[in-house]
Amino acid sequence: MESKRKQEFYLSIIFLTLIDIVFLTYVTFFDVSSALRYAVLAFDFILCIVLWIEFIYSYIHADDKKQYLRDNSLSILGMLPFDFIFLRALRLIKLIQFIKLFVLARDTQKAFAKFLRTTYLDKIILMAILFIFTVTLLVRLLDPSINDLNTALWYIVVSITSTGYGDVVPVSTSGRIIGIIAMIGGILIFSTVTAVISSIYVSRISRSNHNDLESKIDDLTLEIKVLNEKIDELKNNDKEV
Repeated sequence: MESKRKQEFYLSIIFLTLIDIVFLTYVTFFDVSSALRYAVLAFDFILCIVLWIEFIYSYIHADDKKQYLRDNSLSILGMLPFDFIFLRALRLIKLIQFIKLFVLARDTQKAFAKFLRTTYLDKIILMAILFIFTVTLLVRLLDPSINDLNTALWYIVVSITSTGYGDVVPVSTSGRIIGIIAMIGGILIFSTVTAVISSIYVSRISRSNHNDLESKIDDLTLEIKVLNEKIDELKNNDKEV
């Protein structure tokens, strides 16, 4: 019963956080009326209060409070209701954490926890989000040819994915260095995710092959047992004759 209540709570927070991220993204990159902007910021402020209440409650009930703070130190920035795109982007970290908690609250808790321990996929995604928005801010601040965050984010995404449209080009040395860092970071991110996915499939194939081998060994063992019984039976018949 308690597990079900946790699932419902985490699912509600996930839904509210998704709505908050969509609205914040919309008012950040598009021109909207002052009334809509204030309404979105008010909704974001209320959500941040809810996130802080959940954070404090979880901290109080945590077995290792220092470890809890270490694991959630970065997400604290994602709960600050400041009108700053970098902090808004960190709301994605809270979203991923709640999705993780929601899955852990289900019956598949042990399997999923083992999956995260072996692949570190949640940490990889969090670091990728942090990396993207950090280099976005840097190229916006350091390169004079990139005048807004929308263009900066577009340039970084294009650079990370190695698409290279060429519609946005940094003109300063620092901007080009950031572009190089973004390209190298993109290669590392995608290669790491590819390696994780490949390891999952290889592990499943190995496990399947292992199960097939065990099944064949069991069948052979059973056949040998039957043969031994028949041999013993023949021996007994010979003795009786």
